Amino acid sequence: MDISYTDLRCKDVVNVVNGSKMGKIIDLIIDSNGKAVLGLVVPGIRKIFKSNEDIFIPWDCIVKIGSDIILINLELTAVTNVVRKGKGSQEPSGEDCL
Repeated sequence: MDISYTDLRCKDVVNVVNGSKMGKIIDLIIDSNGKAVLGLVVPGIRKIFKSNEDIFIPWDCIVKIGSDIILINLELTAVTNVVRKGKGSQEPSGEDCL
């Protein structure tokens, strides 16, 4: 499937884990060779006394790209934004999916 960044950024991102609407895509991360998309970035939860941390969504966590939304399967926590299964690191990777 071919889709442009312009088309992607117009779609809402919804997490199927908890049904939350995460907002629209603010960035697209590609590998250094420019041959593969590593993931998407959406705005993080806004907090009064803490800066907003954007959330990286690995490409493998995308369940479906529909005509108006993007469904993802990603477990989030308030502390790290992304939970890795069986690991304590905060570095995002493809293992973040359920």
